[in-house]
Amino acid sequence: MTLAQAYYALTAVFLLAGYLVLADSPLLRSFRRSKTATVILTLLAVAWFGWWLQNIPEADLAGLPRLPVLIVFIGAGLAAFLYMPDFLSVRSLGVLMIFLARHALDAGYRQLPHSLLDASASYGVLVLFGFWWACSPPVFNRQCDWVMATSGRRRAVGGLLAMLGLACAVQSLRLP
Repeated sequence: MTLAQAYYALTAVFLLAGYLVLADSPLLRSFRRSKTATVILTLLAVAWFGWWLQNIPEADLAGLPRLPVLIVFIGAGLAAFLYMPDFLSVRSLGVLMIFLARHALDAGYRQLPHSLLDASASYGVLVLFGFWWACSPPVFNRQCDWVMATSGRRRAVGGLLAMLGLACAVQSLRLP
């Protein structure tokens, strides 16, 4: 992933999130326990992790054979459907946010000052909230309910996310 592609991905994520919050989308309220969102996001997270595990260098596997490691981790990810289905869509969203942050940070490595917004958005939003929501999905529910409770909060948070998305779009155009 290039730094421009990382900015495009961040732009899409932040603009979509800003739109959903500003529009008071019912999707945000139903997303938490949605079976469809759970299936889509979990399969996406498991596939992304499986792809990453398949492509990491041999040295990072600490001498373990790749195929059994891949089978165990993909099996464990898919077992979450059976053993942890409650709020799995929120957990999967958190995992995907962390994966996106990793690729965005890798793309911006040693590209100062062009990668400052990339690093700030990745660490400040994706990593922080991704870990928080993946570890404790009820926090997502409380935060979502709090933001959506008043139009002022909705406008402030949605506007902040939209501005962050626009800033990422502008920064992608300013890359050398």
